[in-house]
Amino acid sequence: MTISKYKDLIKFNISVLVLVTSYIGYYLGLRSQDLFMIEYESWYTLFLLLIGTFLSSSGAGVMNQYIERNYDSKMERTKTRPIPNNDISSRNALIIGLFLCFVGPFFLYCFINFLTCLISFLTIFIYLFIYTPSKRYTSLNTIIGSIPGALPPVGGWAAATGDVSSESLMLFGVLFCWQIPHFLSLAIIYKDDYSRGGFKMLPSITKNVNYVTFQILFFTMALLYTSIGIYSMDITSYVYAIGALVLGIIFLFYSSSILFDYSSKKIRKIFIFSIIYLPILLIMILIDSYFFK
Repeated sequence: MTISKYKDLIKFNISVLVLVTSYIGYYLGLRSQDLFMIEYESWYTLFLLLIGTFLSSSGAGVMNQYIERNYDSKMERTKTRPIPNNDISSRNALIIGLFLCFVGPFFLYCFINFLTCLISFLTIFIYLFIYTPSKRYTSLNTIIGSIPGALPPVGGWAAATGDVSSESLMLFGVLFCWQIPHFLSLAIIYKDDYSRGGFKMLPSITKNVNYVTFQILFFTMALLYTSIGIYSMDITSYVYAIGALVLGIIFLFYSSSILFDYSSKKIRKIFIFSIIYLPILLIMILIDSYFFK
């Protein structure tokens, strides 16, 4: 059994993104207290936070694939995943997933604090028991799934400060709003595939493309607002605010283009730029908060 199969099982790439956003929340939580990561204790806490978060995220990824194994086998995009492809047995995946889902939050409880543990547990619970089944019953699943996807920076903030503040909720808002145009554009690209899998993604079940377009545009505009709103946290400077404004306008330009041309080419541009957008925004936050604030 190759390591790559287990990387696919834990959704390694998603787990890495979760670690990055958790780190952002942790770092900004420190900066909100006028602290820098110059002490050993700060780095040690971050190290423990990332371990616990990685375990939790990996467990959620494994359990998601276990729950959806029969549906994944019907989709071209997912039929080569480890369980439907018989690379890893369902039984072994279940054992691994349950173990990681328990150990991750417990690790955070033991080494970070109860609040970070609770946020991790809520993330897993919403992802597995609300979002995952909702994909088969309601087109609102993209919005529902954006909740657990936006919680990691809140957990990072809680690890640094011991609380959940309005500033951490602003970070939540950025991740929440970003996911919707990102995943809706993906759902448009693979709408036939999702239909074969029995998932009720919005682009797969509605013939009203204006409704899909409206959601993409609305949440792109909301993303522009929340990303600039980080400036109000008094952790970043006007340099970041200008950069976030420019980046958000570009994203809005791509999203609004489908008002006039609802083609696969335009949709792919939205999806690709959404992938580019997030790391640039996060890097701007880090650089600005360190050098300009």
